[in-house]
Amino acid sequence: MALEDKISALPDDILLTILSLLTLKQAVATSILSQRWRYLWTSLHTLNFRYEEILHRNDGDTDNEWGCKIYGANYMERFKQVVNQVLRSHKALKLHEFGIHYPLDASCGDLIDIWVAFAIAFKVSKLELNFSTNQVPIWVCSFKNYSFPLDLFDKTKTIEPYLVQLDRVFSVCAPPLNVDNGFECLRELFLKSVDLTDEQFETILSSCTFLECLHVLYSSRLVNVKHAVPHMKLKSLEMYRCFQLKKLEIFAPNLVSFKYLGPKINISVKDAKQLVHACMRSNWETWEFSRPNPLNLPNMRRGDFVFGQFAAYLPQIEHLVMDASSFGGKKVLDNGPLLYNLRHLSLSSLNYAHGPFGMLDCYEMLASFVKVSPFLHRLELHFELYPLQDPKLRRIAVSPHNYLKEVLVSGFYGNKLVVDLIMVVFDFAIELEKIEISTAYLGDPSKCTISLKPDDDFLVRKSIERLHERMPAKAQLYILDGL
Repeated sequence: MALEDKISALPDDILLTILSLLTLKQAVATSILSQRWRYLWTSLHTLNFRYEEILHRNDGDTDNEWGCKIYGANYMERFKQVVNQVLRSHKALKLHEFGIHYPLDASCGDLIDIWVAFAIAFKVSKLELNFSTNQVPIWVCSFKNYSFPLDLFDKTKTIEPYLVQLDRVFSVCAPPLNVDNGFECLRELFLKSVDLTDEQFETILSSCTFLECLHVLYSSRLVNVKHAVPHMKLKSLEMYRCFQLKKLEIFAPNLVSFKYLGPKINISVKDAKQLVHACMRSNWETWEFSRPNPLNLPNMRRGDFVFGQFAAYLPQIEHLVMDASSFGGKKVLDNGPLLYNLRHLSLSSLNYAHGPFGMLDCYEMLASFVKVSPFLHRLELHFELYPLQDPKLRRIAVSPHNYLKEVLVSGFYGNKLVVDLIMVVFDFAIELEKIEISTAYLGDPSKCTISLKPDDDFLVRKSIERLHERMPAKAQLYILDGL
């Protein structure tokens, strides 16, 4: 028996597992293999619609040309047709994953509502709506984000009208749906460039009582988020760049990971005894205090953003990510407990937000953390700093550290200040085994990096030669971008 015949003879569930490893376009293409495969893809439990896999990009298209095309009427209509055709053909009784990845906006709201209702009706476990316009030139964007109807995620109300629409538009007869069960199946919800109101946020958490992961990015209507009833299943919460947000209160006793990126705001994470991963980053220090403050909250002081609001959790944190703008002075950790659980520390400083002196803050913060984190294993330093910006590094005494084994430095341009800082790390990290260096800024993938000029490239190479001469004997140096 030929290999392809042996594969075709496998049970449906095994073949569907194989198909789930392919892109949706590749999975649909298997329908031409044989009669056995013709309709197999229609029983997939994972449906992820990504524009880069569905639409054709010409080799000669620049990023701007491609962005204009995908935001144009022809490509957008083609994408919607593909989604609708797949949903009409779908035969599985349950969905594990359902995702839409396309820069759709409010003008497509009625259709998106039906797609989301489809996912809920088929008891989806992971729902992802990524309507980011990052690939679209700013001059063609509408900036009118899609927003859920309030009743779509309200389990106290029926979604019957949406199911009627499913039948009318797609000729899809949804499986018998107990609304509570539909929401109880949802474990992960990822929303990017989807506008939520405070009430909608609360409705989602109240209705989806088995939700474990909630990630909200670029939602422009959140202001005062509060969930006072304990959500017992929520383990991961990410709130990124919700620029109008002024206050966040969450009660999640089993929260393991909390990540926030945006202006300094009042944050209260209540009774999170399982919290071990925390990211608290803010790079808008230069203008955030001039923003309107409809809640009349006091301005957040630099040191209080992390060290004040999260002081009770610091001793249990294993992985901490923060930036120089949240450092209120080197004494903030001096009088606190030792951070015995901290294994992975990531510190960032952006030159456009803080100037070269943000790097000095980063150094002082590093010195403070090393003193109180005896079992720190991995250190990451992310910054962008132009080579000519070189204030003098004032050395801070740091005792030898026996557990720090790995260091990553990104945004490296060979300037003396950074080289001096790395050499300080060499001095106290006596058991260092690996150091990775990149000229790209790895602290936030959306940030633009500086283009190296020929003179800059020479400076980087000479600085790396200096580091080679001073490295601890056991350490290995890895250059991540092939310099």
